[in-house]
Amino acid sequence: MSEIKKSRQKIMMVNSILFLALLAWGGIASLSMKKASISEMENRKLTPFPKYTDSALWSGEYFKQLELYYADNFPLRNQWISMSGSFRNKFGFQSGEIKIYDQVNDMDTADIKDTAQTALNTILPDDGATGAVKKKVFVFKNRAFEMFGGGPGMGKAYADVINSYNRLLKPNVQVYNLIIPVALEFELTEKYANMQKPNRPAIENIYNAQDNEIKKVWAIDEIRNHRSEYIYFNTDHHWTSLGAYYAYKAFCETAGLTPVSLDTVTYKTKDSFLGSLYRLTRDPGLKGNPDSVRYYLFKDSVIFFIGSTTIGYWSKSKLYGEGASGPNSYSVFLQGDLPIVKMETQHKNGRKIAVVKESYGNAFAPFLINNYEKVIVVDQRYYTGDFLAMLKSEGINELLFINNIFAAHTPYYIEKIKGLMKKGGNQTVKP
Repeated sequence: MSEIKKSRQKIMMVNSILFLALLAWGGIASLSMKKASISEMENRKLTPFPKYTDSALWSGEYFKQLELYYADNFPLRNQWISMSGSFRNKFGFQSGEIKIYDQVNDMDTADIKDTAQTALNTILPDDGATGAVKKKVFVFKNRAFEMFGGGPGMGKAYADVINSYNRLLKPNVQVYNLIIPVALEFELTEKYANMQKPNRPAIENIYNAQDNEIKKVWAIDEIRNHRSEYIYFNTDHHWTSLGAYYAYKAFCETAGLTPVSLDTVTYKTKDSFLGSLYRLTRDPGLKGNPDSVRYYLFKDSVIFFIGSTTIGYWSKSKLYGEGASGPNSYSVFLQGDLPIVKMETQHKNGRKIAVVKESYGNAFAPFLINNYEKVIVVDQRYYTGDFLAMLKSEGINELLFINNIFAAHTPYYIEKIKGLMKKGGNQTVKP
């Protein structure tokens, strides 16, 4: 018995030494390693080392921030996060031929039954590929897709808000409405026909509810003609600049304009872009299928300005945020989600347009400099100035509302657009 006891004591001592050595190594590595300020993998700022104050110490805030700092800066942190993501992926299980992660779908079962027949002529034949639902995202063929499930009542509410602008601004301002479909609309196969509601009937519902004077832009039909091209990102919820271009072509047809030909335009590309849906799911298939962000360098000269809530104040800047990189690469367009920007061109045709948008509009708006004398872009989420007074001050005679189909069926975005009617009116709208 004494020999067994001695052996156990030796094992315990070895374990203790190894444990202490591991702690010491971790402490030394943590102190000596170069500290990053931003995590590109998580697309967020890391917690900085806290500044010492007596009040922070006695309130406990100092130690709370210190704990967060070490949690954000431990050795090999990114490798551990990647390993954890890979480990979690292995817990998906097979249900039929669909690998289920989170049993979530915002669609009512009755809605699913009705939409399957409507979608039949727009879906692709089954090719045997297996999809996966993960964190409310459909992962299919190493691509990630959001699933639309909005109802007609909310679409009608969106149309009502657009109508209110038309009734207020006509006949001096021509209003357009462009609803952007989601990527899954063009990738569904017969096996997964029930994964979302078809987009075209939902868009048609909005267009049918709007005033006759408002011009409808059927971007979905033009985009569908190019469904096999790189029109939406693999790992991000946005469309690519090529997808935005086909929507621009549809807009030009509606507005009586001639679209620029991409054959004549040079471009730059930002590679290795892993977008929002990869960061949400951490799916290894998405990681192996990164995106590239292309932005076009148009021949037409343009002067780009960043505005403010003060009418008439504009600060000269650049059309593209070329410093954007990594997970923020989509922010190259218009320098990201600025509240208001303006583009002035050499076209002296009297056509001056304002674009009200969310982030999808960032990739779309630059194309308009090929056709308009002036383009003002307003982010409905962030602009708090006097929108109507700005339109009048800038001589705007055309107004385009461009939103993705989710935004057009979400109370938050609808209220944000409505809030623009009153100076600062959308400040109180919360998600």
